[in-house]
Amino acid sequence: MAKWFYSGAFLLFLGNWIGQIALNWYAYQLNHRAFDLAWINFFRLVPIFLLSMWAGAIADRFRRCTLIKLSISCSLVITATLTCAIIIMGDIPVYYLYLYAFLRGCMSAIETPVRQAVLPDLSDNLSISKAVSYQSFILNTCRSIGPAISGFLIASSGIQSAFIVQAVCYVLSLIVSMPLRFELTEQPNCKKSGAFAVAWQYFKIHTQGRHIFMTALFIMATGYCYATLLPILTDTHYPNNAKLFGVAMAVSAAGGIIATLIIPKMLQYIPSQRLYYISSILFGLSLMCIYPFGIVRLLLMIFFVGLFGQIARTTNRIYFQNDVDPAHRGKILSVVMMDRGMIPLGALLMSMLSEYVDIAMTFMTMGMATLLIAMSSYIVMIKTNGGTSQ
Repeated sequence: MAKWFYSGAFLLFLGNWIGQIALNWYAYQLNHRAFDLAWINFFRLVPIFLLSMWAGAIADRFRRCTLIKLSISCSLVITATLTCAIIIMGDIPVYYLYLYAFLRGCMSAIETPVRQAVLPDLSDNLSISKAVSYQSFILNTCRSIGPAISGFLIASSGIQSAFIVQAVCYVLSLIVSMPLRFELTEQPNCKKSGAFAVAWQYFKIHTQGRHIFMTALFIMATGYCYATLLPILTDTHYPNNAKLFGVAMAVSAAGGIIATLIIPKMLQYIPSQRLYYISSILFGLSLMCIYPFGIVRLLLMIFFVGLFGQIARTTNRIYFQNDVDPAHRGKILSVVMMDRGMIPLGALLMSMLSEYVDIAMTFMTMGMATLLIAMSSYIVMIKTNGGTSQ
C-alpha cells in the first residue's frame, strides 16, 4: 500500500502547489492588492476550523481509502470548474477565487487528517517517524518543484495552463490511489464520542501533549504565515526581480526536504517533544534574521526558516502519532491539525502590520513573537518535568 499511497500523495501535492502558486499570482494580478492574497489564504485554511473535527470522526468510522479517493475526486471537479470559468471569461471576479479557495480548503480539511491517520498502517516495515517523514519529504519536494513548474507554465502558456496541469495531476493521483485498501479500525465498545470530546479527554490527561498543541496554535499564527508575506518582501526590497520569489520558495522547500531526511536520525538521540521546542526556537530566530542585507543572506535565512520550521511541524505530528490511541487517531489528529487554521489569522494580522511598518520589520516581529512563545513553552515543559527536558 505504501507505494500507491506515496505516489498518489506526490501527484496530489504537486497539483496543490502548482495550483496554489497560480491562484496567488492570478489573484494579485487582478487588483494588485496584498490583502487579496491574505483573504485567499484565509478562505483556503478557515475550513480547517469548520470541518477538521468532523473529518477526524469520519476517518475513524469509514474506510479511509474511500475518503481519500472521494476528496481527490471533489478537488478535481472544483479545479476543472474554475479552469473552465477562466478559459471562458478571462479575468473573473476575485470572489470567484475566494469561493474556489474555500471549497479546496474544505477538501484539504477532510483529506489531511485522513492521510495522517493511515500513516502508521501503511507498512509493518515503516516506523511512524519514517512514515511521517516520508510524507513530509514528498510535500516539500512538491513545494520545491511545484512553484517552478507553475511559473514556467504561466510565463509560457498563460494562467489557464497551470490550472489545467493541476487538474491533470489530480486525475493521475486518483488513478494511482485506486488500489489503496485499508481495513476499518476497530472501535472500542463504548458510547461514541465526537472528535472534540475525545480530544478534550486526551488533552485533559496528557499535559505534555496539551502544552505542545497550545504552543503550535500560537506559533502557526506568528511564524508560519511567512509564505504569504514573502512575495511582498521580495517585491518591496527587490523590485523587478520576479524570479527571486520563486527561488526563495524553492530554497525554503529545500530546507524542508533536508529536515525530513535528518529527522529520523535526530529522533534517535533527542525526544520528539524536546526537538519540537528547540526547532521552534531556532525557527523564530531565523525569521528575525530575514532582513534584506543582500540576496544571498536573505536566501540563507529563508533556508533556515524552511529547515527549522519543517523540523518543528514534523516532530509535532510524530509526537501525537506515537502518543494517541489508534482507535481514536483520526479524531485526535483532526483537532491537533487545526493549528494550521491559525495561519490565515496570522497572515491577516501581519498584512495589516505591514501597512504601517516596513515588511522587514514585520518579519522581525513575527520572529520575536515566535521565539518568545517557544522559549516560554520550553521553560514550562522543563518545570513540569521536574527540571529535565526529557
